[in-house]
Amino acid sequence: MVSLVLASIDIKLIYILVAAILIAGLFLSLPVLHMFLFETNIARLEKYLSKQRKKSHMYLYYAIANRRDEEIEHLFQHMLSKYKQPQRQALYKVMYDLYHKDAASMKKQLPHIHSEKYRNYYEAFVHLEEGNLELARATAAKAAKPWMRDALLYELEMRAGNRHKAAALARQSLDSCKGIQRYIMYKNYERELPEALTGA
Repeated sequence: MVSLVLASIDIKLIYILVAAILIAGLFLSLPVLHMFLFETNIARLEKYLSKQRKKSHMYLYYAIANRRDEEIEHLFQHMLSKYKQPQRQALYKVMYDLYHKDAASMKKQLPHIHSEKYRNYYEAFVHLEEGNLELARATAAKAAKPWMRDALLYELEMRAGNRHKAAALARQSLDSCKGIQRYIMYKNYERELPEALTGA
């Protein structure tokens, strides 16, 4: 009887410890999740990302946004050697190809991307790079998220030389996204079309 009582105390203690660990883990990861998914302050995002050198999967976004070519080469090679899942490899490869505007290589990766929303997004960039602007526009219309559609339409307007329309689309895309995606797009617009950021 005593051993049964002790066993039940041990089990309760184990449950309490496990719950405490899970709650602590949740509280420790909330700031990271907030920064990654919900933050809209560009200065805070930049400060956070620039300090993530030891976390390749996080620092990669900082390097892409700031066009750090040498670091990007190293980071992509590291990510491809670290993550072997075909889906993840395809996403990293297509990001790399988009960065280098390599439509042929991007096209090869598209069938390996299971998420339809990302496959359509990158497919539209393939059409853009190949000069199929009407097909790119049709694919952009199917974009799953407003920021995806607006970012793709921004690229189309920039290629057509319509800077005023592109600036409006850049502002719309920034208004509809948060976190890391907002940071990357902001830095891209800052380089390509600074007038789009007035008031952003």
